[in-house]
Amino acid sequence: LGAQDAQFLYLQSGSTLTHVMGVYIYDPSTAPGGKVRFKDIVRHIEQRLPTSPVFLRKLYRLPFDVDHPYWVEDTDFHLEEHITHVRLPEPGDWRQFCIQVARHFSRRMDMSRPLWDAYVVEGLDRIEGVAPGSYALLHRIHHAAIDGVSGAHVFAALNDLDAKGTPALVPKEIVEPGETPSLFTVAARATFANMTSPMRLAGALARLSPAIASAAQKGLMDFQHWGKPGIPQTRFNAPVSPYKMFDAATFALKDLSAIRHLAEGATINDVVLAICSGALR
Repeated sequence: LGAQDAQFLYLQSGSTLTHVMGVYIYDPSTAPGGKVRFKDIVRHIEQRLPTSPVFLRKLYRLPFDVDHPYWVEDTDFHLEEHITHVRLPEPGDWRQFCIQVARHFSRRMDMSRPLWDAYVVEGLDRIEGVAPGSYALLHRIHHAAIDGVSGAHVFAALNDLDAKGTPALVPKEIVEPGETPSLFTVAARATFANMTSPMRLAGALARLSPAIASAAQKGLMDFQHWGKPGIPQTRFNAPVSPYKMFDAATFALKDLSAIRHLAEGATINDVVLAICSGALR
């Protein structure tokens, strides 16, 4: 891993989760037979595993994190360990769905396996605007495994353009994750990396001692707040709990497009960010 990807591992704690999740709702009425079973979803995802190395590689972390982790092939990979499903309890409405989404996101990922999973939610029949028989796919990936572009590719790679199974994305050339490095290789690379990066060496030493790490974290917090008196106390800078919440709002794409045309060079993403920042303010 590079330093930017590795930071999402080092920053993770009991209350700070550094994975991301996509929430997708599917209407299976156009599928063959008008229905999609759980086994069909499992088989479909299995066929798409070659589209990205994210699906089959796991982390190999060094003792005391003396160097950034390596990506290695998971030789004991089992797809069933990454895909589960549930049916919404009664009354099976939007509130129940939001609770399921929040609960799944709040669970810590199994860091000993490839850093992704999928959670299929059925029983969405009483949600306004959702077709009867629809199901949701909650797809989580740890941020250490993806950036914005590769994350979008992984999410899109699971989807089709039509009911005939035409992939939404043409699979790219896959980079093999490689085998677990030997102890000698690990030691040599870690030594070289720490000698050429004083900051990395300091970080490795800090992780060897909880007391040093705690002092370093406190110093960082003091530095961040130095010279910033009177920081306003809002609901957004209170201590973060490990329990997350989820909700959503629906907008017509044509309305977002109309807003986009009001500013030259604006994108749909700019419009969404403007809506979110306006709501937060």
